[in-house]
Amino acid sequence: MLVSHPTHINRNAALDWANRLRQPLSIFVVSGCMLLLLATPASWPNQGAFPQGIDILAFALVVLAVFGRIWCSLYISGYKEDRVVTEGPYAIVRNPLYVFSFLGALGLGLATRHLLIIALIMASFLFYYPLVVLAEEKNLLNKFGQEYLAYINTTPRFFPRRFVLVEPDTYPVRPRHVRRALQEVVWFFWFFAILHLLA
Repeated sequence: MLVSHPTHINRNAALDWANRLRQPLSIFVVSGCMLLLLATPASWPNQGAFPQGIDILAFALVVLAVFGRIWCSLYISGYKEDRVVTEGPYAIVRNPLYVFSFLGALGLGLATRHLLIIALIMASFLFYYPLVVLAEEKNLLNKFGQEYLAYINTTPRFFPRRFVLVEPDTYPVRPRHVRRALQEVVWFFWFFAILHLLA
């Protein structure tokens, strides 16, 4: 059954604050994580097979996040405000950028070797970012109406139900937007290196 356009918008009308506070909250969480990292001891030792395995997992998650976000940027960069993007990773889930960002943030959290930091990062994503997504969906419904509603009804928010890719033979890319996205993902590697050294 389709949810009517006005009902969905009214339900999410009170969530606009979540989108507005996304950047300040992110800065607050990062600052809190840095304070915890500098002021508290690590949750597990630096030597041995276990910490090495965690480091490998952390780096793998960061690499997956970086390449995943690049993949997303090839499809979304420059088109987010123009149309409903349903190709590439957006054929699998509606919010692949958030999925890959979560994986990258989890990898960075693991690199700190602090369970409290990992818990803070996961709580931020699991409890706050779904509100941001709901606010964004309201805006997209306002802009694209039934086209976006049809996309909602066929594609899950975060957890894939299928892995059937929709990839056109050719796809116009806006280099300026992709370059900006590449500059953003490089910070995952810088943060990983800094956190690893601090830990």
